[in-house]
Amino acid sequence: MQKFIPIFPLNIVAFPGEQINLHIFEPRYQQLIKECDEEGKPFAIPVVNDNRMLDYGTEMELVKIHKQYPNGEMDIKVKGTHVIHILEIVKEVPEKLYSGAIVSVQQNIEDRHSRLFAELEDLTMQLFTLLDIKADIYKPDFVLNSFRLAHYVGFNFLEEYELLRHPRETSRQKLIVEHIKKIQIGRAHV
Repeated sequence: MQKFIPIFPLNIVAFPGEQINLHIFEPRYQQLIKECDEEGKPFAIPVVNDNRMLDYGTEMELVKIHKQYPNGEMDIKVKGTHVIHILEIVKEVPEKLYSGAIVSVQQNIEDRHSRLFAELEDLTMQLFTLLDIKADIYKPDFVLNSFRLAHYVGFNFLEEYELLRHPRETSRQKLIVEHIKKIQIGRAHV
């Protein structure tokens, strides 16, 4: 499915399901967030690396405006909904300060293989124990998936971006499993 969506390019990788707090200070994005609030429309955060917008990003929905400042700045919370593939940038949108893009929404294929999932779960727990990470993500209602783990397993920025691009859960899980195994092998040689 192709559609037009306003864009807010940032040097972050946002994942579907992830909630992010942002401080909005540029007038173009103040206009965008105001419209999202009033009209309930989404926007996208395309990934920016080395001042260049990459081809993938995440569609976001406005969850809450925490604070509005007299000068128009805002503190907001947004949540990722879908991975998007940017097909065309629309630099000038009539009567808007912000840019947009024609995007296709990437289907998220939630396939699971029990053996791979069990390996992912085991390796993740070993990594968290090794790094003394308190398992905040393992709450009673937590559903273990690649997007939820991505920021916790030591990926660099481009590795997170690569994970975002994969439409299949099993492909993303394999990337995480391979990454954790590399960490373990590297640690064994220290």
